[in-house]
Amino acid sequence: MNSIRTVLCSFALAAAPVAAAQSYSLVVNGQASPTPAVTVNGQTYVPLSALTTLGIPSSVSGRTVTLGSATPGGANQRASLEGCVGETLFNGVWRLTVRSVKPAQRYGGQQRGYAVTLEWKNGSAVTTDGQNTGVKGLQLILQDGSALESETVQDLQFRKLAQGAGSTFTLAFYADSAASANLTPADKLLVEIDPAVLRATGVKAAYSTPTPSFRVRLGCQK
Repeated sequence: MNSIRTVLCSFALAAAPVAAAQSYSLVVNGQASPTPAVTVNGQTYVPLSALTTLGIPSSVSGRTVTLGSATPGGANQRASLEGCVGETLFNGVWRLTVRSVKPAQRYGGQQRGYAVTLEWKNGSAVTTDGQNTGVKGLQLILQDGSALESETVQDLQFRKLAQGAGSTFTLAFYADSAASANLTPADKLLVEIDPAVLRATGVKAAYSTPTPSFRVRLGCQK
């Protein structure tokens, strides 16, 4: 099989002779991709969806494909593995699946926010926890760009899980009383992971991507 030297989206193949194309099954991070790789005139092309799985942002505008962050330094532009509610994301160590996002309130409705239910599973070959693998924190980003923090994120960070084991967490993210009156819908869940922490702690596990953080778009469902 030819080595993958060039990554372009599928419309780049439109100018190439269809008869010259040959497709190959594509495996990304150990999982079969529904879209194959295609070789045309000695060049092998993979779909942009494969880059998303690997945590590489991409965008298409007209006949231009942009790889990497289109707005460097913009809000919430951390390179991450990205997916939807109900979709399992895997970075070589952790499997994350967001199951639901529901409105929440406390103190008689004075504080409003959202309850995020997610599954968190250890996909490595050792017993470990989020703290020792570089899980720095979780943020819930609202449609107006504001960010909410969870007071119970330590439950996830410090929970030791054996190989293949997992837990279901419901994390509450509350706005302060002033912001609760104009709370906008939840847009994204960000899980920040620093791979340097894992390398420093000596845990016998490794991320399969240089950008192991997660970004879950809460407006789409899989």
